[in-house]
Amino acid sequence: MTPLLEQVYDPNDFRRQGHALVDRLANYLEACPTLPANPLVEPEDLLTTFRTLLAKKAKPEELYELMLRHSLHLHSPAYMGHQVNPPAPLTALSDLLNGIINGSTAIYEMGSTGAVMERLVIEAFAKLLNLSPTTGGFMTNGGTLANLTALLAARAAKWPEGDAWKGGNGHFRPCVLVNEQAHYCIDRAVRIMGWGEEGIINVPSDEAYKMKTEQLDEIISDARNRGLTPLAIIGSAGTTSTGSFDDLVAIADVAERHGIWFHVDGAHGGALHLDPDRQHLVLGMKRADSVIVDFHKTMMTPGLTTGVFFKDGSDAYRTFHQKADYLLSFDSGEEDWANMGRRTFECTKNMMSLRVFSLLSVYGPEVFRDYLSSVNNIAARCAKAVRQFPELELAVLPETNIVCFRYHPKTKGLSLEDVNGLNQMIRAQIIQETDFYIVQTKLRGLVWLRCTFTNPMTSDEHVGKMLQEVKARGEALIDLRNGMPVF
Repeated sequence: MTPLLEQVYDPNDFRRQGHALVDRLANYLEACPTLPANPLVEPEDLLTTFRTLLAKKAKPEELYELMLRHSLHLHSPAYMGHQVNPPAPLTALSDLLNGIINGSTAIYEMGSTGAVMERLVIEAFAKLLNLSPTTGGFMTNGGTLANLTALLAARAAKWPEGDAWKGGNGHFRPCVLVNEQAHYCIDRAVRIMGWGEEGIINVPSDEAYKMKTEQLDEIISDARNRGLTPLAIIGSAGTTSTGSFDDLVAIADVAERHGIWFHVDGAHGGALHLDPDRQHLVLGMKRADSVIVDFHKTMMTPGLTTGVFFKDGSDAYRTFHQKADYLLSFDSGEEDWANMGRRTFECTKNMMSLRVFSLLSVYGPEVFRDYLSSVNNIAARCAKAVRQFPELELAVLPETNIVCFRYHPKTKGLSLEDVNGLNQMIRAQIIQETDFYIVQTKLRGLVWLRCTFTNPMTSDEHVGKMLQEVKARGEALIDLRNGMPVF
């Protein structure tokens, strides 16, 4: 090796750098309770800062310091933003280990430990989520890819004119039905499969943003009359903007009646069976042909970490059938669970199962129950607090850890356009001038402030202070011009 490569692989350098980094991260976690959630910096300024590092061959500690200073602080109790949880420190250590061994799970001989842990994680969570005893599955990189994979499996199972994997779509016009409030990745998956705009039918939602399941029979009949073939109905558990849960029992009934694949997009709320107070929201999920769950949203792991579950475990094998003699043989009809490349979109795949397995083996499944109950209860108390303010209103009562609300003083005679602009300004001021990080969403043309509570260290005091900041900024914006909005 060259002297430079000797330095790169030097165990003593790694030991010194690693100890220093762990100490730095522990100090960071200790400091997070008082850190602003989102230390804003302009993109061009940050680009210049990091460009300087490249120019001078920075030391590792310089890079790590800048990363911690300028990154979003998920472990800050003031973080109430998007659906990303603060990872448990143990899972970060798991990633460090895997970063050294670089375990791939495409084939068993390249990642034996990952293949075994992945099977055990899927088995464990199939039981914990009360799925069918015949359930099988695997892990993949995020909910978008997981939903696409499940719909590919639906296509393989329900395709009425032969094998689309070999023959393509031909003149067949398949479609799926989904809540109009569902995540955009469903629409993306349908278009990737070549089904076009008509391949997705958005089912209207009710005042709580849940699918109007009573319309499904008529919508299916109408689609068939128009020459379309509904292959799948997708239930949301829950929707992205509000965390609303579709009636999965009703959807299961319709899917069985029409012989259609039933898929549950549980990226955010599929794990809710672990919360004793909210298990009723996922009744019917056990009957789904496929389910996805994001561990990086509600189970304390880094992203991306997603489980794909199939009620009939053999469905996990029917989607991908290419022949790659240098890597895998597909000649055998046996289900080869140890070679993950036979079942997943990815070939080389990160050993993400280690993250979940470490939490299961060290803390037990109770840790997931405690986490989910904690963050969901924070949201419930936030909604209760919102209702104590006459100037604030809820979009819908939260069913999980997402709360949508807005500042809307009814006595000021504001138009809906004014209220939208007002809340956009409030949100901008909140993230620029306070420690809090919240986001916004638009529901049927109305702008709402949106909080996703993922940090169990967020207290009622933090929530109350955030609501006071919203109220104070709303009042100030209205009063700036003698009661006339300035937005």
